[in-house]
Amino acid sequence: MADFTGVVQHYDHEGKGIIRTEQGHIAFVPGVMAGERVRVRPKTYTDKIIHGSALNILEPSSERIQAKCGHFGTCGGCQLQYMSSAQQVAIKQEALDTLFKKQLSLADIPWQPTLSGADWGYRRTARLAIWFDKADMLTLGFRQPGSKQIVDIEACPILAEKLMPKVLAIKPVLLTLSHNRKITHIQVFQLEHQSYMILRTLGHVSQEDKNQLQVFARSHQCSLLLEYDKHQFESLWPQQATETEHNPAILNYQLDDLTFEFQPQNFIQINQSVNEQMVQQALDWLALKPEDRVLDLFSGVGNFTLPLAKRVKEVMAVEGVNDMVTRLKQNAILNGLENVTAHQADLSQLEEKRKPKWLKPIDKLLLDPARDGAFAVVKKIPLLAPKQILYVSCNPATMARDLKHLLSADYRLTKIGLLNMFPHTSHVEAMALLEK
Repeated sequence: MADFTGVVQHYDHEGKGIIRTEQGHIAFVPGVMAGERVRVRPKTYTDKIIHGSALNILEPSSERIQAKCGHFGTCGGCQLQYMSSAQQVAIKQEALDTLFKKQLSLADIPWQPTLSGADWGYRRTARLAIWFDKADMLTLGFRQPGSKQIVDIEACPILAEKLMPKVLAIKPVLLTLSHNRKITHIQVFQLEHQSYMILRTLGHVSQEDKNQLQVFARSHQCSLLLEYDKHQFESLWPQQATETEHNPAILNYQLDDLTFEFQPQNFIQINQSVNEQMVQQALDWLALKPEDRVLDLFSGVGNFTLPLAKRVKEVMAVEGVNDMVTRLKQNAILNGLENVTAHQADLSQLEEKRKPKWLKPIDKLLLDPARDGAFAVVKKIPLLAPKQILYVSCNPATMARDLKHLLSADYRLTKIGLLNMFPHTSHVEAMALLEK
């Protein structure tokens, strides 16, 4: 298909511009704004849909702004820095409003205020790739969009402010290590008042190399660990006195006067401020009572489970990853919560013939699935008969599919709101409340 010129009419929920061609195609083009006249090169297409890239913006929008990050456009981390933060939120909500009205056959969507935090420096964890070329030049950063190529990062305005100086400072140290080519990734965390750096290595690291890394960690007051195969960790600084008794790779964050321990491979929300607001909103929307029994599906390390447990009679938590089930149980004990039970289950495979013991009537249900959604669970929800369902989603398409099924089961959509968890990216999160 040949290149073509068109005017951007509106957006999809990821902020991509939508152009209708003279031939009747609908084209989705990233990096453009409504009203702009754009020269487009098709990348993939069918007889109705085109996914393309903008070759040239012939008539730019007056609302287009200069990206704050010098790596924008080459780094794949952000997609929307050419828009103001307010506009990013507005187009995401408008696109979701259109999607939900169509998919759910609703005339009005009960939108609630968007939950937002800081526009910059919000990311408390990130994973950066490392590459040494044949001339021993080091590249450290994030991947290019749709590519394995690494962008050498000199600044990242969405990363927590205390992390970037440490990332830059370790680069010359890595160049001096005798086994540096075995180190493939760096994972960083900024948790409360402590920074963590974890170096992923494919093999042995000499004691001399470890000594150099310890000097770096001590001078930058950064907890430093090595990660070997199968999530085996070695703490370099500060060194654990009894590593045989305590896993040196247990980190923690605080929320709702609770402590949540986790391991680096476990999922946690990357935006601390929005996460705190999200959990509080979930508690408020569910209007919890002391006698309530609540089921928390896709529970992770207990981000929703433990705050729920402080306010209700019982919480049953279900998670697919065994390590996180174990961690959730330990977090309940750590915080003195005796009304939590945790179960491991593949929530994409539920069989009526082998009914799990947690699949029983409850008062309220919370679910926070991955991008694939929770259709297997949603089909079983009438058996659970909760009065309220709180659905947290990171994928509007699967959220619309699942909500449609719940509405057909005589639930009403009473509240829905955006969670601005990832400013300047195309990522969209939302929370919905359904009631009988």
